[in-house]
Amino acid sequence: MELENLKYIWRQVGDSPMQEPSDQQILILMGRKPRDPIAKMRRNLLVELIVVVLTYVPTIAWYLIGFDGKLSGIAWVLFAMMAFFAGYAYRKDRLLKDMLCVSCQVRSNLERQVRLLKKYTRFYLAIGSLLVPVMAVFSFVLIFWNLPASPARTASWTTLTTGAILLAGFAIGFYRFNVWYINKLYGRHIRKLQEMLREMDEV
Repeated sequence: MELENLKYIWRQVGDSPMQEPSDQQILILMGRKPRDPIAKMRRNLLVELIVVVLTYVPTIAWYLIGFDGKLSGIAWVLFAMMAFFAGYAYRKDRLLKDMLCVSCQVRSNLERQVRLLKKYTRFYLAIGSLLVPVMAVFSFVLIFWNLPASPARTASWTTLTTGAILLAGFAIGFYRFNVWYINKLYGRHIRKLQEMLREMDEV
């Protein structure tokens, strides 16, 4: 395992061949090892932020300009969501940046940061999964009240029920996609950090 190799190297270069490395010394010796998953998460977070801005800005402009401004409420909700994600990304990036300073951390502090990172990721999953159904219902209500000629006004109960069932099915599918997506971008890298901490516990 990586930690065993690190211990061996430490003993070879240390003052005493039998001297056990401390937590702080192990973290310093690990050098760039934790940087790999953390750097990848920071890169993924930046890509996500860029995609959100490039997607939301034209959509916000379209709802502000189109429909004679009657659906501007959707634009402002989208703007609030974009601002919220930007704030979330900023806080998460600060946490990841702090975690890059390996020599500044003791194991207990690194464990605390990994737990906080997991909380951020679970929160992101919950909010992201609720996003589609909540926005769909909000948009329907806004269209119903502000566009008298819209199909929403003339839809039958059968149509509305079918739409609700389809929305529920889509929401479940989107949640499963979100689990896979977040795991790919963050979950597997968090598990690497946890495995590294578990190896340190075995030393």
